[in-house]
Amino acid sequence: MPRSRHARGFGRSAAILLCASALPACVHQVERGPTDSITLPAQWTTPTDAAETSGDPRWWMRFQQAGLNALMADALVRNRQLQAALARLDQSTAILRQQTAALYPSLELSGRASRGKNVIFIGDQRVQTINNQYSLSASAAYEVDLWGRVRHGRTAARLDAQAAALDATAAAHSIAAQVTETWLSLIETEARLTLTQSQAELNTRYLELTRLRFEYGSGSIVGIRQQEQQVAGVQSQAPLLTAQAGVLRNQLAVLAGHPPGKLQITIPGSLPQLPPPPAAGLPADLLLHRPDVMAAYRRVLSADHRVGIAVADRLPGLRLTADGGYQSQSTESLFDDLVWSVAAGIVGPIFDAGRRAAEVRRSDAVLREALAQYEQSLLEAMAEVENALLQERAQRRHVDALERRVAASRSLLEASRDRYQNGLSDYLPVLTALTALQADEQSYLTAKRQLLSYRVQLHRALGGDWSVVDTGDGESR
Repeated sequence: MPRSRHARGFGRSAAILLCASALPACVHQVERGPTDSITLPAQWTTPTDAAETSGDPRWWMRFQQAGLNALMADALVRNRQLQAALARLDQSTAILRQQTAALYPSLELSGRASRGKNVIFIGDQRVQTINNQYSLSASAAYEVDLWGRVRHGRTAARLDAQAAALDATAAAHSIAAQVTETWLSLIETEARLTLTQSQAELNTRYLELTRLRFEYGSGSIVGIRQQEQQVAGVQSQAPLLTAQAGVLRNQLAVLAGHPPGKLQITIPGSLPQLPPPPAAGLPADLLLHRPDVMAAYRRVLSADHRVGIAVADRLPGLRLTADGGYQSQSTESLFDDLVWSVAAGIVGPIFDAGRRAAEVRRSDAVLREALAQYEQSLLEAMAEVENALLQERAQRRHVDALERRVAASRSLLEASRDRYQNGLSDYLPVLTALTALQADEQSYLTAKRQLLSYRVQLHRALGGDWSVVDTGDGESR
C-alpha cells in the first residue's frame, strides 16, 4: 500500500534528523589542558628548610596570636573587597543557571478572553454581531543543540563561575596577608615607640652625667650640647611613631570591615617568634594551590569553549515548537475543542558580510590572550615563591648579623663610657657609640619584623589549601 503524503514527509524529516545526529556532537574540540611553552622546574632554586606539617591550613594560626586570629575572623567575613568578590561569584552562578536553562525546553502558558462588536452590511441591511472569544493554551520551544553551542555556553559559564570562586579565594588570601603584615607593622611601631622612650631616658641620664662632669670641671660645654642634640633627636621620633601606630590601627580596622577608630585592637609587647617554615613543595604544586593560577587556567578553558560557540553559530540551527490549547466562544464550552500544532524549523546563515567569521577570529584571539595571561600568572607565582624563599633565607642571616652587631655596639658603649668616666677620653667616643647602639637597636627590630613579613609573603605565594568558597563546581558557597 503506498504511503501517504504525510508519511513520506515525516520520513524525510526523520532522515534529516538522523543525518544531523550522526555528526559529531561538537564541531570544536576543547583542549583539556592548555598547551603552554613553560617548562616547570623540578624543584625550587633556593634550598628550603625542613618543614613542619600543620594540621590547620590557615597559616596565620602558626603565629599563635589570639589578637591576630580575632582580626582575621572579622576580616574574612566583613571585608568589603571580599564581599564584592563574593557578589561577583553570585553573578557568575546566576549566569550559569541561565546557561543551564537553555539545555531544556521552555514552556509558556497563556490565557485570553476578548469581546468584540462587528457590523456587517448586506445590501441595505445592517447586521450587528457581538462575539466572545476565550482561549487557554500552552506553547513549548526547544533548540536542538546540533553543534554543541548551548553545551559550550553552559560549560564556559561553569568555568567562569569556578574562576570567580577562585578569585574570591585569592582575594581572601591577599586580605589575610595584608592583615598579618599590617598587624606585624603595628607591633613593630609600638615596640619602636617603647624603645625610643627607653633610649630617651638613657640619653637623659647621659646628659645629666655630662652636666655633672662639667660642673666638676672634667667635661666641656660641647659635650653637653652634643648630648642635648642626641636627646632631642630621639624624642623627636616619638610623635611620628605615635601617628604611624594610629594609621596602622585605622588600616587594620578597615581591613576588618570596621570604621577607623571603632575597633579595639590588642597587640603583644613584642614581635612573635618565627614559626616553623611551611612545606614549599614543588613548582608544579602551584597549579593546584595558587587560586589565581587556577582561576587563570579555568578562564583559558572557558575562552576555548566560547570559540566553540562562535564556530557553532555559523552553522544551521534546528528549533522545535509545539502549541496546544482550547478555544471557544463561551466559557462553558472552553474545553470542548482541543487545538494543537507542532513545527520544526531550520535557520542557517547564508550571507552576513563576514560577521560570524570575524566573531570566530575574535574568540580565538581572546583564547590566546587568556592563555598568555595564564602563563604570565604562573611565571609570576613561581617568581614570588623563589623571591620569598631567597629573601627569607638572606634576612635570617641579616638578623643574626644585626644581633651580633647590637651586642658589639653595647660593649663598645660600655668601654667608651668607662674611659670617659676615668678621664681617659672626651665625650665624643661615648656619643658616637651611643648613637650607633640606638640605631642598631632600631634596625634590629625592623629586621625581625621584615623576616616575619617574608614568611607571610611565602605563605601567600604558595597559595595554601584553605578557601572561603567551594570551588568544585562554582555553584555553592
